[in-house]
Amino acid sequence: MPQCLKCGTELAVNEEGIAPVLCDNCAGRATSRARRSLNTGTMRDYPVTTGLIAVNVAVFAAMLVTGGFANPIQWGANFGVLTVSGEYWRLITSEFVHGGFFHIAFNMWCLWSIGALCERLFGRWQTLMIYLLTGVGGSLLSIAWNSERISVGASGAIFGLVGALLAALKFGDLGVTGAQRTQIIRSMVSFSAINFALGFGFLGFGANIDNMCHLGGFVTGLLIGLPLGAFARENKLLQAGTILATILILCAGGYELAQKRDQNGLETRIEIAFARGDYPKAISLLETYTQEKPNDDSGWIELGLVYEKVQQYDKAIASLEKALQVNPGSDEAKAILERLRSRSSADNL
Repeated sequence: MPQCLKCGTELAVNEEGIAPVLCDNCAGRATSRARRSLNTGTMRDYPVTTGLIAVNVAVFAAMLVTGGFANPIQWGANFGVLTVSGEYWRLITSEFVHGGFFHIAFNMWCLWSIGALCERLFGRWQTLMIYLLTGVGGSLLSIAWNSERISVGASGAIFGLVGALLAALKFGDLGVTGAQRTQIIRSMVSFSAINFALGFGFLGFGANIDNMCHLGGFVTGLLIGLPLGAFARENKLLQAGTILATILILCAGGYELAQKRDQNGLETRIEIAFARGDYPKAISLLETYTQEKPNDDSGWIELGLVYEKVQQYDKAIASLEKALQVNPGSDEAKAILERLRSRSSADNL
């Protein structure tokens, strides 16, 4: 009787006279180890994933020490008004900025699990490029959907890694067994479905989740993962071509977004001044705006609010009174004016 090569147990022979090389117990343990090996390892085994986590944690620590959470824009958050007005580096820096302990803890846990798997199956530099480019894809879709939103976090890039894995495993060949492939795909699909559902507001979540960033990263990951897992898997030149093509697509998308905004327009420059906290410049621009459009009560209201920020209350009151002359029914102007007059009365006591 044939024996198991591992433990020596006698093996059963089928009707065709064929016997396995391992008994059921040894084969089960071997399969289990193979599955675990896809996801386990030390930080030294996955230097790119470790490095990405280290940068994220370092930025978070610096923000914690300096109180940077109060103004994430200064730390490189993605804010459409600034990003498409020339500060394109925010598309990448926002991938390393987080808004709180839970935010970074959850993202880094996901990045370690998914990033290490990507690094093992795709390679080191490939994983780095997938992270960076899918994060950019997520940031661009976030801007396209809502240019006024401040977006931070590694989640767009993490969804990009997931998308790349799904595309490569479904349509390509990453050198894993059928059982491993099925297991990974199920895990990635479950991860995506649950987190997209949360982002759309199920279970009471979603208010602070930028699902468009997640979707943009995921779709970009699908586009990169398909060739990297198929025809470009063993060809470094084709892999580089895939990355270059993705960069060109993202650049084209960014150019279109920038073209849709009047970068030299007065309104855009006012928004930028507000975003940067440059209130003297915002006042100067708003004064010009109200001269050009004196019948726009929103301009007078914004001017009054900026005057309030710099504690020029008399000018703020005058601006709000002008807003009410233009639009006597403005509840916003009435409420702000009442607050300003109450403050002025209290200061005079």
